Amino acid sequence: MSKILVTGVDGQVGCRLARQLLSKNYEVRGTILNEPPYANRLKGLNLELMTGDLTDPAFAAYAVDGVDAVLHTANLVRADAFENNILATFNVVKAPAARANALHGLVYVSSSAVYPNDSDVLACEYHPVDERHPCRPIGAYPLSKLIGEETVWAFARASGLAASIIRPSCIVSGDGVLEIWSVSSVCGTMRKGANHLQSELYAPEAGEPWKELRRRATSDDQPCAVTDLQGRSWVCQLVDARDVAHGILCALESNAARGEMFNISALQPIPYTEAAAILAELTATDVLEYRAPVRWVYDLDNTKARSLIGYAPKWGIRDMIEDALAFRQGKTDGLM
Repeated sequence: MSKILVTGVDGQVGCRLARQLLSKNYEVRGTILNEPPYANRLKGLNLELMTGDLTDPAFAAYAVDGVDAVLHTANLVRADAFENNILATFNVVKAPAARANALHGLVYVSSSAVYPNDSDVLACEYHPVDERHPCRPIGAYPLSKLIGEETVWAFARASGLAASIIRPSCIVSGDGVLEIWSVSSVCGTMRKGANHLQSELYAPEAGEPWKELRRRATSDDQPCAVTDLQGRSWVCQLVDARDVAHGILCALESNAARGEMFNISALQPIPYTEAAAILAELTATDVLEYRAPVRWVYDLDNTKARSLIGYAPKWGIRDMIEDALAFRQGKTDGLM
């Protein structure tokens, strides 16, 4: 196995995956759209780039031809991209299935949104959410990812293609991690949960607690150490884009990955109390401690990936916040 196709190679995961593949001496072919908005992420990389649209079956077949494995990261994270994501995945999977015996395998990047595991709209069946949790996607994008999964399994069953699927939790890169622990984010989550009867946050007797929180805050960006009335911290288990790339590599290189799906998430669920304290320390701001009438839990059990394919997430919350601040200050490109 030497030449690997990375679809969407200029994406937040694809560009980091390309770097990790090149560091292990793989040849990398990548697909990008015409006039890709993030072409700067590929600067200096020794890649074979193909420009085109994966919804075109001829282009997808051309991109797959001659490679040893396919890592399908390309997708559009928009509600109006439903047809695009389904058709692109169909074409990308159909092409290697036609020559399954000549391929080492295919890894499809899905999403934990297929469960879903962020409980502000629909309560989870249990916590932490593992791969056995029922899939109940909400909205067009999660549905497109679940249909993509079924497309992968359908072609794998028919052709013998060695396929595997990963389901990352909320992927962060650049400075995206900084907003999650803010007063604005906490208010938005409570407000969203209050509008969904089946949410874990639905509590009409609590009124509108986000209004009180906003009144107490010095700004919408203030770090918020939010707990429930029993003192239990809210938690969010996001994942650094570099760890997602690492998880894809683990699935590619492990024979145990064949026919399996894996949750890919951070080292552990991250308490808001911990993240807010770190953010306040590093930005010299004050933490707002707030006891909410509800508790938000966004978790994703990655035990299977750790034990079966050697997934070893590297970036904890302090690392992610430090890197995000450096990126925001222009001290790094945030890619390494």
